[in-house]
Amino acid sequence: MAKEREHADAEILALRHKYREKQAGHITDSRKILIGTDSVPLYKEILFGGICSIMLPESMKDMDEIERMVRYQNRNRTPVIRTDADREASMTFSILSPADAGDTVSVPGQLAKIRSDMKKIWKQNIFYDTGEVAADGGCVAWMDLRAYCLDGNLYSMVFLFRVGKKTVLGNFHCSFPRYDVWKPAVLRLLATVRV
Repeated sequence: MAKEREHADAEILALRHKYREKQAGHITDSRKILIGTDSVPLYKEILFGGICSIMLPESMKDMDEIERMVRYQNRNRTPVIRTDADREASMTFSILSPADAGDTVSVPGQLAKIRSDMKKIWKQNIFYDTGEVAADGGCVAWMDLRAYCLDGNLYSMVFLFRVGKKTVLGNFHCSFPRYDVWKPAVLRLLATVRV
């Protein structure tokens, strides 16, 4: 009897969570997004001089220059890095060079090539899902993975979308134990991409 009650409680909680996700499924410029159990206000982030935009949580702000150099030590670091106040989650954006973009290849095809190359280089990473999100008449292709770092595990969602002949490469990442809170929210944010 106690086991049945526990199962029923778990089922009710799962249904409540699913209902909240469904309610937060469509985001407009003035809405909030559900991240875990928190309802977080959004703002429109204009990218690359106005060629595109995406809605982001208000808690995500521009990372300062010193922290950029410490956390992203590559000289070719991405030009746009947004991180939340407690540095738990970050989102980066860059434009692929024309040689990397392959304008005759579809966005999902391009992402499949990136995924294949990453699997060859970082054999220790665990690759999970791939998918596409409809946004502003176009497609945002995404994949997610678990990476192993010196200070723990990292959850990452890499995504691509086209802006004219340019391809934007984005990367969301957070500590791995928080991926189940962030993944549904990031997928909803990807649907707010506007070109």
